[in-house]
Amino acid sequence: MVLAIQNINFIPSSGILDQIFHQSWVTISILGFPKGGYKITLIGLIIVLVIALAANAITEKLTSRKVGGLFAAVVITLIGSAIFQAYVLLPFDFSLESIRIIAALLGAVVIAVFYTLIKGSVSGKK
Repeated sequence: MVLAIQNINFIPSSGILDQIFHQSWVTISILGFPKGGYKITLIGLIIVLVIALAANAITEKLTSRKVGGLFAAVVITLIGSAIFQAYVLLPFDFSLESIRIIAALLGAVVIAVFYTLIKGSVSGKK
């Protein structure tokens, strides 16, 4: 039995805030995956930015190196969260403004750790 993921919306779904945060969006697709793209709204991008900060801090604790700047952390978080949200369904996950928080954080940390370790091993051989 698959449990329903609880979705928490704190931005109203009508009015000017809806137009700004929910109706402005971008679609991201890497080599055609996921099919139709990974659609993220402005509020979702803000939530991913906060997750990127947390993932960068966790990655720094695990590997003693940062992923890079904030832009690199956000890109890696978008990739990791898109992969995990598309292919991993956790029974204890919850959603803020349709961004699955635990899956996005786990995906971001896994991708960031691998990226940091590979980047460190490549730059260490010079």
